[in-house]
Amino acid sequence: MNGRAVPPRVHRLIFVGIVVYFGLFALSMLTGNQLAEFAAEVVFGVIAIGLGAMLYQQSGGDVSAELGAAVCLFAGGLTQFGALATQSPALMQFSSLAVFAGIGLYIYAVYAA
Repeated sequence: MNGRAVPPRVHRLIFVGIVVYFGLFALSMLTGNQLAEFAAEVVFGVIAIGLGAMLYQQSGGDVSAELGAAVCLFAGGLTQFGALATQSPALMQFSSLAVFAGIGLYIYAVYAA
């Protein structure tokens, strides 16, 4: 983690996005509201892209687990939008796996450093 520091405002926006995502997800599960489910999936993609961009900035572009996490999260977020546009189960699955891998690599980067 030797790249540029990310402003606290960005961290707060990502935190708010995560809270909004879980709120929308809970709402969609409790009520069956498909609009809330769609909104949660859009927010999921935005969060993944935002986290990927933030981690890329923090990595400084150096090859590392943190850069791998950034790429996985960014790719997962973009794929999420492709899945929403096409309703492809394969893209939805890939998106989830890419984000899961990105989170795993980030945890590894944090605890290995």
